[in-house]
Amino acid sequence: MGKRKTGWPFQDGFLNDGVQELHLFTDYRWNDGSVSRRWHVDPDQFDASLAVVRPFSLTPNDSSDQ
Repeated sequence: MGKRKTGWPFQDGFLNDGVQELHLFTDYRWNDGSVSRRWHVDPDQFDASLAVVRPFSLTPNDSSDQ
């Protein structure tokens, strides 16, 4: 039995049009070194180069609100 492939999110892409913010995609890094993008919208409808990319962490930065 081979090693199971697992992935972790490491950044998200958002588009802000001044009225609302739209979550466009999440990028995942896999344990084999590859990277993939999961689109939350139709990628043909949006230009990914206009997205604001934010790092994603599975650990909270500040626990004061919890």
